[in-house]
Amino acid sequence: MARLGDVATYINGYAFKPEDWSDTGLPIIRIQDLTGNSYQANRYNGEYAPKYEVNDGDVLISWSASLGVYIWHGEKALLNQHIFKVVFDKTDISKSFFVHQVENILEKAASSAHGATMKHLTKPVFDALPFYLPPLDKQRKIAAVLDKVSGLIAKRRQQLEKLDEMVKARFVEMFGTLSHPSQKFKYDILKNLCRKITDGKHGGCTPQLGSGRYFVGAREIFDDTVHYETAPEIAIDEFEKDYKRCNLEIGDLLIVNTGATIGKSAIACDFRAQHTLLQKSVALLKVKSELINPVFLKYCYRVNETMYKVESASAQPNLLLSKINTTSIYVPPMALQNQFAAFIEQTEKSKTTISHSLEKLEILKKALMQEYFG
Repeated sequence: MARLGDVATYINGYAFKPEDWSDTGLPIIRIQDLTGNSYQANRYNGEYAPKYEVNDGDVLISWSASLGVYIWHGEKALLNQHIFKVVFDKTDISKSFFVHQVENILEKAASSAHGATMKHLTKPVFDALPFYLPPLDKQRKIAAVLDKVSGLIAKRRQQLEKLDEMVKARFVEMFGTLSHPSQKFKYDILKNLCRKITDGKHGGCTPQLGSGRYFVGAREIFDDTVHYETAPEIAIDEFEKDYKRCNLEIGDLLIVNTGATIGKSAIACDFRAQHTLLQKSVALLKVKSELINPVFLKYCYRVNETMYKVESASAQPNLLLSKINTTSIYVPPMALQNQFAAFIEQTEKSKTTISHSLEKLEILKKALMQEYFG
């Protein structure tokens, strides 16, 4: 059994500082640019060492905060710290075979990586990870099978993305954008359209396994839902103390208000909602149901990105409650809002069918990875 350090050379990126950023020059590849959670591209216009240059087709590995392997598809760019560029200079190896196996290795390593909240692999640990290295022809056969399954997975994800784009297009057709509305709608600020706008608890909670009370933060909100599988259970007395201020209920809108996933949203629909305490990284909006349909408001945020994209001098953007309260939006007639919500309900049925197919393919891929790589 070989080791990762035996099959390639791994070049860590450069530690670019905020003062190095520019509006021109080469893009800087950060972890959020690989995971798809970035909306603000940083560039660098200056001299650099050639080893930090990344070109189309290069293999990149994020080894801190988020463990993952990626093939860069884009213009010439520069590599930021906490990401390795892989140079295949030590042995004959299929790039696709390498990527699939490293994906499997990193998934296993993630559970034992340093830090409870930030996953991290040191270079010595990374280099020492076992790597199955059969003859080149067998590598290619394994890669061909996994490429086919991965291609089907990518196709299902693209179908979901197209449905999301269709929904956005339908929203714009019915309502336009805030700057170019489709009709002369009346406008009002969210403070007047919501019964409550607040955020979650400022600070941590004591873990208590089996309490049935959940502490939900930004990482649990994606794909239009709240993912309870990663939410820690907390002490009941602490939950009851803080729940009164941010009392999540079914039908409430949740928006990530800080960090790389700012703007991600979900409408509470799980029976566990009233046993959920939000973290500071999530804003809670309780709409006045006679004025606003939460589905309409969710997509209003999604289409009109200026509602949550904020200019910040710090590296981490924050959507302040004051901005949410004073954000002015159009208020179409409820009949029109409800018509859009009904369209979303039908679209969700198609998304559910595709998502089930995607889930089966992902299970198949994991089984194949286990068979090939152990």
